[in-house]
Amino acid sequence: MIAFSFLFSFGYSQSCNYHLSMFDSYGDGWNGGYLDVLVNDTSIGVFSAQNYGNSISFAVDSGDTVKLFYYAGAYENENTYKLFDASWNSLFQNGPNPTTGLVLTTVANCNSSMLLGGHPCNAIPIAVGQCLFSDNSNFPQSGLGLNCTYNPGSEIWFSTIVPPSGNLTIETDSGTIFDSSVGVWVGDSCDNLHIIACDDDGGVGYYSYLILENLTPGQQLYIQVTGYGGAQGTFNICVNDINLLIQSSDLPMVLINTNGQPIVANTKIDCTMEIKYAGPGNITYLADSSNVYSGNIGIEVRGATSSNYPQRPYNLETRDSAGNNNDVSLLGMPAENDWVLLSHYGDRSMLRNLLPYQLFAEMGNYSVKMRYCEVMVDSSYRGIYLLGEKIKRDNNRVNIAKLNPVDTIGDELTGGYILEQNIWDPSNSFQSNYSPIDHPGMDVHFLYNYPDASAIMPQQKAYIAAYMDSLETALYSSNFTDTLLGYRHYLDVKSYIDYFLMNEVARNADGFKKSIFYHKDKDSNGGKLKAGPLWDFDWAWKNIYGCSIFENLDGSGWAYQLNDCQGQDVNSTGWMVRLLQDSTFRNELHCTYESYRQTIFDTAHIFGIIDSVALLVQNAQVRHFDLWHVLGEASVAPEINNIGVTYAGELDSLKKWIVDRLNWLDSNMPGLCTITSTVDLSSDPSIVKCYPNPMQSLFTLEVPRAYLGNQLSVYDYSGKLILKEVIQSDKKVINASDWKQGLYLINIGDANQQSIRVIKE
Repeated sequence: MIAFSFLFSFGYSQSCNYHLSMFDSYGDGWNGGYLDVLVNDTSIGVFSAQNYGNSISFAVDSGDTVKLFYYAGAYENENTYKLFDASWNSLFQNGPNPTTGLVLTTVANCNSSMLLGGHPCNAIPIAVGQCLFSDNSNFPQSGLGLNCTYNPGSEIWFSTIVPPSGNLTIETDSGTIFDSSVGVWVGDSCDNLHIIACDDDGGVGYYSYLILENLTPGQQLYIQVTGYGGAQGTFNICVNDINLLIQSSDLPMVLINTNGQPIVANTKIDCTMEIKYAGPGNITYLADSSNVYSGNIGIEVRGATSSNYPQRPYNLETRDSAGNNNDVSLLGMPAENDWVLLSHYGDRSMLRNLLPYQLFAEMGNYSVKMRYCEVMVDSSYRGIYLLGEKIKRDNNRVNIAKLNPVDTIGDELTGGYILEQNIWDPSNSFQSNYSPIDHPGMDVHFLYNYPDASAIMPQQKAYIAAYMDSLETALYSSNFTDTLLGYRHYLDVKSYIDYFLMNEVARNADGFKKSIFYHKDKDSNGGKLKAGPLWDFDWAWKNIYGCSIFENLDGSGWAYQLNDCQGQDVNSTGWMVRLLQDSTFRNELHCTYESYRQTIFDTAHIFGIIDSVALLVQNAQVRHFDLWHVLGEASVAPEINNIGVTYAGELDSLKKWIVDRLNWLDSNMPGLCTITSTVDLSSDPSIVKCYPNPMQSLFTLEVPRAYLGNQLSVYDYSGKLILKEVIQSDKKVINASDWKQGLYLINIGDANQQSIRVIKE
């Protein structure tokens, strides 16, 4: 590696050009302000910034007197300017709120030394595939500010040429500067540039890492590097082509051809896609036929924060040749046309999303289906993704009634609906009439997901808002525990318990404020509001800075209490605070948790999933981390310690965290696994026998003959009556094959004076 920080001197020159660069931070040009430039007391013109800024050059001879007069206009806080000599050394700068009147008198010198790297026009060349060890000590500022960080200090400039692939990475590391920022600029000349990319902490530690795609081959880029907060010192910078083409994989291969178009957010572009897969245990080769899919798609960058990750996530829809939606089955998932490609840039384990999706499904809920794959875009390798289902209303996804624009009265108006909590604006959401019970004054908003804000009818808006208001009115009423008048009339308790437990096991920082989904079918199909499906666990299964709850290193803390943390971007409903005031709910919660700890939340079961994924991606993960240098460092979420430097180490850290978390939950789960006002007869086999318990599909109930003629009632733990009949035999086999997993309560006697618990696995 070569270190650069050179001064160059030139032979004697009588004439040269000075350069005046002017900037406006708002982008509307100087509002009446201007500079009058005089050479030997003769004005050569008046000048002002246009839009965000521009530069002008003017001729001088060595020994000429150069003067600048500044005249103020409006919004002076937006205006700055710099004067450079012929070698682009900074001679004078002023602003914001520039001084007025005569601000500079200087003598021209056409023989100044040039500081290589001190300005875009003196940028240090760096070739693609090259690394340079550099030093920005005592370098000036160009006046071109980065838009991703606070960097008022020394900056050094490099230039490179875009390779034929149109894609490259820029990365800094290893030096006396530990926190860098990098900006990439383009323009029609070195003194008329605009920024196209900026990164602060995307690399290892607090270094920078940028990936640029779909650039014009042969285009010149100007790279600005600075230490955070003005730090000066050494660093290493590397520019590399990312035209990595893999020839085979033991995962499905997804090949996207953009036909030279950039993939952008909010607008799907027409592309083509191939998917090829030789099946489990086999190697898929690039030369194989596209046996899963080969056809048209629309694709866009998806996500809010994640859309800025170097490994971008995508929304895509499969289309026919005419551009219409084309329902197809991909990798064994039910046929549909809306899909997602979720990236793993912020998830070195590649399990933080898939793991809760699978466990939530095992609880008997709909959960999005996902498949691991390796992705190439325009023959450029992009790493391991999850290809899977996008949350939407569909018979094979969120299976609720279709709500048409004409459905504005009666039962048809009552469903189905999907609501969301996320970043909102008034055009796509409605506000709750209630604040969280423990945080008066906090506003809570629900977004229209299905129908979306552009399609939902006024009557449908009014209905779903009224339903949510009725639910919360019942929840916060004095008789909220009443099974008919309270919250249970509106809220599906099982789904909410499952949702709560899964997010608390993962201690999901977003699980009770963002990426939250609810769905409601029409009344004739049950009609209660259900929690789920699950989505977005990127900030889960770990310790992260930003809120004391999630910083606890011992696995402690309740994620549902995140409203206690200041500065949240979205407020939680806080429903759980109220629900836990209901002793019946607390006990149902505890019983469900105990049941799941024997099955779904058993560490042997969870670790089995983790180990199976590790085996599945054992070869592909090497390529993935060769491209994305995120092992050993918190790449996105600000994680606290225990970050593995290898993939195996990352999984070990994840397992340790899960053990710590479950141990804490075991000791702190609210409630008791007992039924209020009943006697658990299973503890006395001479009175009542129930076996096997837990059971799979059939179980036998034996009762003393004294109970013959009494009523037998079976309820699930949401309070729904499953079975009701008169006991006519002292030994009865009950078929529970169509019951969902969970806890059931068997009441014996007209007054429900005796009961027994039974668990279905």
